[in-house]
Amino acid sequence: MRYCVWPKCSIRVPRGYCPAHARRRDVDRGTPTERGYTARWHKRAAAFRARYPLCGDRPAGLAPVRSQCRDAGRVTPGDAVDHVTPHRGDPGLFWDELNNWQTLCAACHSAKTIAGL
Repeated sequence: MRYCVWPKCSIRVPRGYCPAHARRRDVDRGTPTERGYTARWHKRAAAFRARYPLCGDRPAGLAPVRSQCRDAGRVTPGDAVDHVTPHRGDPGLFWDELNNWQTLCAACHSAKTIAGL
């Protein structure tokens, strides 16, 4: 058991947020659609994954960011399009396919997201 990751919360949980802060975090973040993950995003992300199908693939041969598969020399199919730099609502970063998107497998994407990167 560890402490809830909400700042200054003293509730112990197996991982992540306590129930009260998990709900609050979801309210603060908004729904995926409110954050920009619309039908347009899903269509563009699917096309991106078709062009860059493996974990760690990026346009123009750019180096992957936090792809444990690529670092270990594993060839793993990608499951998600990741924003290299978290967009935090910035549409420029959100839609920057050439510089800010990469394909990651679910495990690498989760590890990168948990690390806050």
